[in-house]
Amino acid sequence: MTDLIILRDFLALCETKSFSRTAEQRYVSVSGLSRRIQGLEEWAGTALFERRKGELVLTEAGHSLQMVASQALSAFDRFRLSVADDINDQKRRIRFCSPHIMAAIFFPHWMPRLQAQFTQATFSIDANTLPECLAALDQGEADYVTALFDGEHLIARRLGIESDSYTSIELDTESLIPVSAPNAAGQPLFNLHAADGSPLSFLNYAQECHLGWSLSAMLVNQGLNLQQHHDAGLADSLRHMTLSRLGVAWLPYSLVREDLGAKRLVRAGGSAFDVPLKIILLRRTAPLAAEAQRLWDGLLEMKNVRTFSDVV
Repeated sequence: MTDLIILRDFLALCETKSFSRTAEQRYVSVSGLSRRIQGLEEWAGTALFERRKGELVLTEAGHSLQMVASQALSAFDRFRLSVADDINDQKRRIRFCSPHIMAAIFFPHWMPRLQAQFTQATFSIDANTLPECLAALDQGEADYVTALFDGEHLIARRLGIESDSYTSIELDTESLIPVSAPNAAGQPLFNLHAADGSPLSFLNYAQECHLGWSLSAMLVNQGLNLQQHHDAGLADSLRHMTLSRLGVAWLPYSLVREDLGAKRLVRAGGSAFDVPLKIILLRRTAPLAAEAQRLWDGLLEMKNVRTFSDVV
């Protein structure tokens, strides 16, 4: 910016009080510097310097402009540095938006590996319902959505996702498995294989929770005799209800793995009652910031990760 250059020339001349020394500092000829200062004086409508016995002295107007120019240039420099910091921060930031369940079953294990590999990146993870996460992705408020999807595309169809809406990578697999608190003999209190045919207390997902959308199809196909007594929007809430012996629930295996190992919970039925799921990383086709793109490129290069277009 030419005007800022002239102001910097002016402030340098205020310090040195010498056209020759200022010209040397500012990498300009003495005649070129003189023309810049004359132009500045013409703009101000008054002289900014006067010579007294060979010495260059600021006029009253010169002193006033020195103060204003110093403040203005400081403000511009702070602005430029602030913008540069924001741009660098945007380049480094990797923004995830995911349903709450991912904070329990996926990110605690994945995030340390990411931080070790992407030491210059800053990560943010927002938790919301899957529809809200996809809205954040569409609006550019997130780089990635990490969520559970089923192989039958029930979740995708429920959300109205088109096959070309996003690019996706399968990161891992997961399953919803039926679990129950055990009885004194270590058998499930609520056993899907019970012979008496009496309805079992069923702990379901609330309607807004996408995990329930995949589960409902399996329940219809199996024709189980269940009676819903409670529901919850979060899988961890259903886990606590199950631990409290309120019924059978289908929970992500990773969420209840330790409970199963400690016998606090037991399987309520065999693998035929499991709901297989995939952990999917979604992004838009729009360009990503530098570190977010580097993450994507790195995942594509991993042999155990594949891209596919039929997730949605």
